[in-house]
Amino acid sequence: MSKITQAVLIVVSLFAATSPVLAGGCTLHYKLAPGQKWACSFASKNESNVMGQKNVNQSRIVYEYTVSKGPKQGWVTMTARIKSKGSGSQGEMDLSKLRFTADIHSSGEIRNINYTGNVMPDMGEEADQMSPQMKKMMEDSYKMIPEAYKNGVFWFPEVPEEKLEIGDEFDVQRKMGMGSSGSAMQVETVSKQVFTLEDVSQGLAYFSVKERSVTKTGGSMGGSSETKIAGKGNAIFDLQQGMWLELTEKSRAKVNLGGVPGMSTKDHNMNIILKYEMVQK
Repeated sequence: MSKITQAVLIVVSLFAATSPVLAGGCTLHYKLAPGQKWACSFASKNESNVMGQKNVNQSRIVYEYTVSKGPKQGWVTMTARIKSKGSGSQGEMDLSKLRFTADIHSSGEIRNINYTGNVMPDMGEEADQMSPQMKKMMEDSYKMIPEAYKNGVFWFPEVPEEKLEIGDEFDVQRKMGMGSSGSAMQVETVSKQVFTLEDVSQGLAYFSVKERSVTKTGGSMGGSSETKIAGKGNAIFDLQQGMWLELTEKSRAKVNLGGVPGMSTKDHNMNIILKYEMVQK
C-alpha cells in the first residue's frame, strides 16, 4: 500500500469517526435569560360534524412573555399575558385581564404555574334573574378559563439532557386537569408527544411529531364525554436562540357524547390544526 493511499485512508477514517457530529447531532437547551421578551402566535382550526351539522371554528391568539430571574440557578421565571385574540376566540371575555407565571428550567421542566385575573363578564340585570345555583355554575365555568389556558400558554416541551443523533426520539407525557369535585365541569387530559430528530441544518433542528391524547369530562352540569385525539406534525428548534421556532400538528379527534343526556353514543369526528410560532422581541 502506497503512502498516498495510507494517507487517504487515514483522512477518511478520521472523517468517519467525527461524522456523527457533522451529520447533525445536537443537544437541546432552552436559553431563556432575564430581560428577554418573547411572543407566541397560536392559531387553531377545528372542523366538526355533530348530528349532521358541520362547524368550522378558527382562532388566533398572541401570548407575550417576559423573562425574569428564577428561584435558583438554571431556572427563570416567565410572566405571560394574552395580548390579543382573533375572531372565533372566547367571545366577549377580556382575556387580557389574565396573568400567568411559571418557573422554567433550561431543560423545559415547568413548575409553580400560577395565574391571576377574572374573565367573567358583568351579567347586569340578567344576574338578578338567575338562581343561586345557576350563578354558582356560571362562576365555576368562568373560573375554568384560566385553568384551560395555562397549559396552552406554557406549551414548551421538556427536552432530554443527552445529545440527540438523527433518528433519535424523545417523548413528552402530560396529565392535566381542571375543576374540583362538585364543580360545574371537571376535565382530565392525558397526552403523549413523541419528537423524532429528522435533520439539523444551519443551526436549526427539525423534528417530526406524533401525539395521542384522551380527554374525559364530567361534573355537576350533568353528563360526561370522552375525546380521543391522534395526530402528527413538525417542529423546528433554533439551537442558537434555545427556543422552538414553530410547532404544527394536524390531528383527528373522535368525540363520544354518549354520557350526555339526549346525545347519541356514536363517535363524532373532528379535524384539528394547531400551530405555534415563537419570536424573540
